[in-house]
Amino acid sequence: MTGCKRGDMGRIQWCDALLPGEDIPAGEFISEYYDGKIRLEKARALPLIDRQAELPDRRVYRSMSRAGILLSLVCLKAREELSGFLRQDPFRVGIYCAIENGPVDFASTKQMVGVPGEAFAETYKKLFNPKMYLRQLPNLAASQMGIFLNILGPLHVFNNSLYGSLHALQQAELDLADDRVNAALICSAFSFENPLILERTRRSVLKGRVLCEGSGAMLLVPGGEENTWHDMDYENTGEYFGISHQIISQIMKRRTQHDN
Repeated sequence: MTGCKRGDMGRIQWCDALLPGEDIPAGEFISEYYDGKIRLEKARALPLIDRQAELPDRRVYRSMSRAGILLSLVCLKAREELSGFLRQDPFRVGIYCAIENGPVDFASTKQMVGVPGEAFAETYKKLFNPKMYLRQLPNLAASQMGIFLNILGPLHVFNNSLYGSLHALQQAELDLADDRVNAALICSAFSFENPLILERTRRSVLKGRVLCEGSGAMLLVPGGEENTWHDMDYENTGEYFGISHQIISQIMKRRTQHDN
């Protein structure tokens, strides 16, 4: 766990993913906020109730998006692998996270439809909790996870829906090669909480695949050979994991290689 030499590439020391089990069939998903107009024919959600997730601090649920909760759950699995690096220098462990903006308060917004102008301000104040705004911030999800793990190094958040995962992987490689960090926690999470993101995904990239919730994380350390993250075929897959697709696909590939 000494500092890496300039030019060293990342080696995957640990990886894990939180995915819907094979026992969960692909089914139809209909957003409750758009009167059935936003609909996915094939989707698989994680069977997780947000407030029942085992997080270190239960006070965070009101300000965390579902994707943020999924992100923390999978990254907490890396606690043992991270412990040595954090003891050595918590400022030399970096976070590289791919996650999209969280949801606006769709339930309250729907209740505002038809409210007359003279009652708008009072109704809005009653319906909208100021803390809900925090759920929309992608950096908050990564920051809260870092607080749970006591990671104090650089924090990078990428929210490009198509390439965010690849951006996270590439930046982690660059920081390891330039000796900015001793370890890089690369992570991502995708959930069904924002129906507008689901509709955009359905129209643009889904192409008949099963859309799945999920989160994944991998720990890169110095001493590996060059990783060709672009060489994997991410298009011809039976499942799609939104912004997390490339990271989760890489983790699933390594699971398959290990099982074989």
